[in-house]
Amino acid sequence: MADYLIVFVGLGLSILLMAALPTISKAIKISYPIFLIGIGMVLYAIGLPILWPDPYWPDAWLMHISELIVIVSLMGAGLKIGKHYEWKRWRMPLRLVLLTMPLSLVVIYFIGAEFLMLSVPASMLLAAALAPTDPVLAAEVQLEDLGKEEGPDDVSFTLTAEAGLNDGLAFPFTILAVVLASSGGWGDADIVHWLWDTLLLKVLLGVVLGLASGYAVRGLVKLISRRSGESKVFGFIALATTFLTYGLTEICHGYGFLAVFFAGLSLRHKDHGENESISALFSFTDEVENLLIVVWLILFGGSIFSGLLSSTDWKGMVAALGIVLFVRPLIAFVSTLGSSMPLRSRLGVSFFGIKGIGTFFYLSWAFLEFEFENKYELYAIAAYVVLFSVVIHGVTAPRAKARMG
Repeated sequence: MADYLIVFVGLGLSILLMAALPTISKAIKISYPIFLIGIGMVLYAIGLPILWPDPYWPDAWLMHISELIVIVSLMGAGLKIGKHYEWKRWRMPLRLVLLTMPLSLVVIYFIGAEFLMLSVPASMLLAAALAPTDPVLAAEVQLEDLGKEEGPDDVSFTLTAEAGLNDGLAFPFTILAVVLASSGGWGDADIVHWLWDTLLLKVLLGVVLGLASGYAVRGLVKLISRRSGESKVFGFIALATTFLTYGLTEICHGYGFLAVFFAGLSLRHKDHGENESISALFSFTDEVENLLIVVWLILFGGSIFSGLLSSTDWKGMVAALGIVLFVRPLIAFVSTLGSSMPLRSRLGVSFFGIKGIGTFFYLSWAFLEFEFENKYELYAIAAYVVLFSVVIHGVTAPRAKARMG
């Protein structure tokens, strides 16, 4: 039998499983990414003839694949929460982005430098890649329904907004790691240029261009809807907006990730889910994201089975577990002190700092910019973090979400 027919069968079964797994997950209260990673391990073990990462793909492949999944997910995140523009609803996500993430960066940096004995640039890169939460693999703890009204202390809203925003702070520090590596350390690095250009200007451009893009497309959607009432094309408009916003923002020296998220916010501004055209935008984006997640998690499972984790030692494993179980939860909890959010909700927000696909984008991007000595070790540590996050949060999130309110 031709190999490509076997591939079709394997992919078809995997996609059918994706359709069924969310229902199964809700019934047994275990997140479906755990099953998909396991399926990937099984398919690799039986020798499904596809181009598996063995255990690594070329950096450019990994960067572009993860880049595609992240931008689609960020558009979906923006569309989920576009109606929440009141300041009181954004105070907690901003605490997590402006307090939790920078403090996590510092702690992970010192874990890399002092415990793992990594170089200064490698420690900074590890911190930048692991500090942000992931917009892709956090579906269990994020908003689900376009029409659902969330309270100002809602855990799902807070985690969705944080995941959408924190890429604007993660990428500058990824670039800083490359600056440190190419300049030889802190002493010769142009920190002033990094601060004004890489941190401030690019963030500002990302926000402004994203809002403008979303506003313009929202007008187009309303015009089409009013003139023809046709909603079948709106899903493609969402995908087109994602690619167009990301590409133009990057060309214009802004952060494309941040722009795509704000484009989603702008598209949904003042909409409460009753607009069929906006609902079509979200539904199509969500389906594309789920399909890409299936493929990525299966390949990730295969790469783990083929030796991805072997590039680090027990220290890397311990550091990864500590980042998931202690670094994010403790720092985030401290960041929520003094807020009006109930204790149970603060504990939920603190614990569910899910790590995922975005981590591999930051690492692969940096490795294409500069040849880091610890490249494969950093990949392996990141893989441990993502694996621990998928398993630990995947087992606890379905049960916890129902209790947090």
